Amino acid sequence: MRTFPGNALLLLLPLLVIALCSCAPRTHAVAAKQYDKPLAPGQQALEEVDPATLPQIVTTPNGRTQLRAGIANSLAYFTHANSTRHYPVDGITRDEVIASLHALDELLAGGADDAALNQALHSRFTIYRSIGCDAQATVLFTGYYTPIWHASLTETAVYRYPIYKRPADLVMPPQGGDPSAGAASRRGADGTLRPYPERAELRASDQLRGTELAWLPDPFAAYCVEIQGNAKLLLDGGKQLEVGYDGTNNYAYHSIGLDLVKEGKIRKQDLNYFTIRAYFLAHPDEAPAYLDRNPRVIFFRAVTGQPSGSLGQPVLGDVTIATDKTIFPPGAACLVQTTIADPAGVKAGYVALRLDQDTGGGIKAPGHADLYMGEGETNERRAGSQYYEGHLYYLILRK
Repeated sequence: MRTFPGNALLLLLPLLVIALCSCAPRTHAVAAKQYDKPLAPGQQALEEVDPATLPQIVTTPNGRTQLRAGIANSLAYFTHANSTRHYPVDGITRDEVIASLHALDELLAGGADDAALNQALHSRFTIYRSIGCDAQATVLFTGYYTPIWHASLTETAVYRYPIYKRPADLVMPPQGGDPSAGAASRRGADGTLRPYPERAELRASDQLRGTELAWLPDPFAAYCVEIQGNAKLLLDGGKQLEVGYDGTNNYAYHSIGLDLVKEGKIRKQDLNYFTIRAYFLAHPDEAPAYLDRNPRVIFFRAVTGQPSGSLGQPVLGDVTIATDKTIFPPGAACLVQTTIADPAGVKAGYVALRLDQDTGGGIKAPGHADLYMGEGETNERRAGSQYYEGHLYYLILRK
């Protein structure tokens, strides 16, 4: 998900635990907190803070190049009319975000060293911080990635579990994939609209027959493509099919991982993407009934190039983050301060500029954000170990 207006890149890894929209093992000493605590009525997700609170960043040449590419993607998003639909956000306007992106890009293009860059961030930008889930502005940072899996374009004895194209009768609500906007609609032959069916009804009635885009080898693999919102599928003959988000029936996400814990199938301390997948590989007959408990279905289309996020623009490893786009400014420049682990699991402090370019179906609060790690197995391990607290800042150019 990645709610999902546009071509959302949902989330696979760490939150099979929190919302099964990404999946980090709970192996870290993080106190139990309500990271999904919603805003109180009238409460804003961002608060202005003293620029002195902004941590110092250290950049690399490659990191700067990637960040500039990400800025270009955000600016491309703002050329589209639908970029106005979520603005203003907490008093921040679309034009302010665009000006901030241009200013940051100019700093990077001008070759300012880290000292000059940090000084400019402190002196030229107003700093807003997520209020997080508690009085300490705590934000949980999980991770997601793009899986690469074997699949088939036709149903076979091995590949029996489909992902689906967007049905022709699907009508998305005005706010895209935001569940708060209500269920998507089905347009009848007479033009009337009624709520689109939930997953269980769609499966039981076989209503999606004929809209299969690709077939995967087990039901949980197909489901995880939905949760991730994108994938690279390896086909026979060496061909590759890239798939990306193309709509949803727009029901709120339900975590089957938490159901497995409640029903004693997996111990709470062991719950993560890998244990859930192992359970369903060992008990394949149980998968359909559990998966049906999540009413939300994601539809796909074939795409080319890099995976796209909810802004309809490519997402970049170690640049893109996913947040709740109903409360944070889409496309904006931000700074993440947290802990991050390498593929071997070695953790270290992390402070980096990023861009808020994606949305998570299970991320509906200021206390949670998802870091996009990239593609493939190495980044699966990185995403799978990402479950650390920190702070999230947004950078808005002063007038």
